[in-house]
Amino acid sequence: MSQNARFAILPQATAAPAGVLSRSSRASLGLLLGGAGAVLVLAIVLLAYMANQRSEAGMARLLGEKGSSLIVALEGGLRSGMRSGAGVRLQILLEEIASGPDIIFVALAMPDGTIVAHSDRERLGEIVRFNGAELDETHMAGLAPDSHARWGIMHMEGHRAFVVYRQFVPGLRNVPAGLPLPVIFLGLDVSPFEITRNQNRDYLIMLTGVLVVVGLVCLLALYYAERARQWRQGQRRAEGRVRRLEEEVRRKEKMAAVGNLAAGVAHEIRNPLSSIKGYATYFGQRFPEGSADRAAAGVMVSEVDRLNRVITDLIGLSRPSDIRPRAVKLESVLDHILCLVARDAEKRGVRIVRRFARATPAALADPERMEQVLLNLCLNALDAMPGGGVLTLGLMRQKGRICVLVRDNGTGIAPGVLPHIFDPYFTSKAQGTGLGLATAHKIVEAHGGEISVESRQAGEGRRGETTFRIWLPQAFGETQAAIPHEG
Repeated sequence: MSQNARFAILPQATAAPAGVLSRSSRASLGLLLGGAGAVLVLAIVLLAYMANQRSEAGMARLLGEKGSSLIVALEGGLRSGMRSGAGVRLQILLEEIASGPDIIFVALAMPDGTIVAHSDRERLGEIVRFNGAELDETHMAGLAPDSHARWGIMHMEGHRAFVVYRQFVPGLRNVPAGLPLPVIFLGLDVSPFEITRNQNRDYLIMLTGVLVVVGLVCLLALYYAERARQWRQGQRRAEGRVRRLEEEVRRKEKMAAVGNLAAGVAHEIRNPLSSIKGYATYFGQRFPEGSADRAAAGVMVSEVDRLNRVITDLIGLSRPSDIRPRAVKLESVLDHILCLVARDAEKRGVRIVRRFARATPAALADPERMEQVLLNLCLNALDAMPGGGVLTLGLMRQKGRICVLVRDNGTGIAPGVLPHIFDPYFTSKAQGTGLGLATAHKIVEAHGGEISVESRQAGEGRRGETTFRIWLPQAFGETQAAIPHEG
């Protein structure tokens, strides 16, 4: 028999309070759904924003290409009339272009900002106005004009316009190095761009609002769907508890009926049994030793003793609450049980494993009645291992209660039999009375404890396993010891 310093038992799962589970699950669900909804809304808003940016970029490119085409047309017109009065021709062309729809101004300026041609004749010789000030060489260099058209929304010539600009070189194929080239500025009406931007902004705001509303509706729908699912689960758990309570009530009623029957007839049966045993013993002594009559009298005596044991079990079943609980260390009770079953276990080839947690507090129990319970469980475990095996006895503390474990790796219990093993007179043994486990159940209940069983039948290539757990109250005033874990 081996003893381990540490002991690991997997107790039955203890359900947390329904309110705690409900609140924690609802909080986790709310966080999960809220996070998913926020990510979804952000993703859609980001995609809509990117689409709006592409739309604005497309509108800007469209206006820029329009302005660039007008500048190219202006240069083409100048090249065709180079032999006539170019200055007059340029001014006329600028005025003609500026008279078109959506064109605010056209200005041709030197790198120092001096206007050499303008759609407004009165601006000739003046300096281009840019952001409320005159456009000097420094600001002109900042615009970085070159042979390629550039554009942007600017405050120029007293207007907020979509300005397209580039260097102006009509009819000049080889420009001498260092020759200052004029820059042409063409101001287009910014209203189409602003209208598109405002429409996109309104669309984005509307889309965001719709998404928020739809997201909230979806979250509420998911929330109430989850609430309904949790309610159904709670209802199923409650129905399961009700069924278990009904089974417990039926078992208690059956036990009470058996107890009343035992209390009513036990003494009436025991008195004639005592007389029968006495007369059988008397007549047996009058027959010669070894005779058939003396053997028959011996059979009568043994059968009376067997009936007397059944009546004793019935009486024990009818009064299991007759206990005297006190603070007791269950290690000593289990060690005594091990001594009682050690020889029988050795004959059957069963190895006993003793696994007790360190510093287990005392339990509030009647040691004699608990010995009766544990001895019955151990004998049943040995009967389940006719070909040898391992019998494990365990002890630990869990949540203010003391747990005693009896485990065997024998044949196991059939699933159809398992719900009835605590019923009186239910037995799968040929010589059993069916009162042992029923009496054990009543004794444990009388202690204010619980007894449970888990079993797996043996199959091809594997052994079965049956585990009984007994939960007893911890003795009041006992110090709380650390609970060891399986490792």
